[in-house]
Amino acid sequence: QLHEMVLGTPDELKAHAELMKKFPDMEHADANMAHVKPGRKGEIVWQFTKAGTVNFACLMPGHYEAGMKGQVKVNKK
Repeated sequence: QLHEMVLGTPDELKAHAELMKKFPDMEHADANMAHVKPGRKGEIVWQFTKAGTVNFACLMPGHYEAGMKGQVKVNKK
């Protein structure tokens, strides 16, 4: 089954997860996400402009709820 990694705020990720429940076959490709088949690799190229915590999650139906989420800690240079 396909997975995705999406960067966003907790509220953005929750809203996207709810949208994916309603439209599980929705196709989308924004700069803040990557779609990956099992056993494959993908990449997101992102320039962080400030220090802090950035959230990410897989928003395929049921994946976010199963714990496929985390955080990236961005430190100052």
